[in-house]
Amino acid sequence: MSKRFNVARWIIFGLTVLWTAYIIYHSFLDASASSGASEGLAKLLQNIINTFSPNAINESNIDAFHSFLRKFIGHFSFFVIDGVLVSWTIYLFGNEKLKTRQFYIGIIISLTFGLLLASLTELIQLYAPGRSGEIKDVLIDFSGYLLGFLILFLICLIRILNKNKRLSEE
Repeated sequence: MSKRFNVARWIIFGLTVLWTAYIIYHSFLDASASSGASEGLAKLLQNIINTFSPNAINESNIDAFHSFLRKFIGHFSFFVIDGVLVSWTIYLFGNEKLKTRQFYIGIIISLTFGLLLASLTELIQLYAPGRSGEIKDVLIDFSGYLLGFLILFLICLIRILNKNKRLSEE
């Protein structure tokens, strides 16, 4: 294993820990702090959308727009990134040859972690002022995580198949 690979592996691990901690931190925020965090992005997107389609986002639908952004960005998108990072970390720290049993254990660990993280963040929100933990949010979170996992899984699978193909041609 090269020194550069080892350094890259630890960098990905560090990013994974930081991103997961960031998600957990946000679940502790009260309702006003949580919505305030997404308010700037919502205003920016509202202005961009209204530039191309005047008055598309207006007083009658602004609350629905903000709710969609919170669900999509604060739940789904954040967990897509976490799914990629956690799965990548597990892949990098696993056996490079990835025997079948180890491969399946990595999948189980990654998916279990994603479900536990999604559940934990919603459980924490039950105790944050003005927030609520909801089963549908666990499903949105885990769906995002699963998409991130699948993206990385497909990349790794293609890489493994190409490597095996090259080895069999030699």
